[in-house]
Amino acid sequence: MPIPRSPDIEPLLIRYVESWVERLADGDWDDAMSLIEAPNHYGVRWSSADFRRTLVGYGRGVEPVVTAPPLLGQEVRVSVIAFDDGSGYSVDYDLPLNGVLSDLTAQFEFLLSGDEYVATLHDVHVL
Repeated sequence: MPIPRSPDIEPLLIRYVESWVERLADGDWDDAMSLIEAPNHYGVRWSSADFRRTLVGYGRGVEPVVTAPPLLGQEVRVSVIAFDDGSGYSVDYDLPLNGVLSDLTAQFEFLLSGDEYVATLHDVHVL
């Protein structure tokens, strides 16, 4: 589901990532991961199994439950940065887990391909 170019692109990118998080929170792992349209710079295209292994590692052997952002009652930390060369954007999104904000961040890249941005999950890490 590529995102078309827009003069007001940042809210569209954030909404895309929020949609991914909401799908995870609903238990639609494969549907969520289908939003990851291209491999990252390391050649990795994250699967639901990859992401769940990362969650279990973060939870020290217990998989935390992804929480839908509207259920938090607070704003999620999100950062959108345009690449200097105009090739796309990076979006860092702190994941809501077990009903609270966590320090586990999903880092997306939206890379320009023609007149659309294609999503890749670059990394998931603790900031």
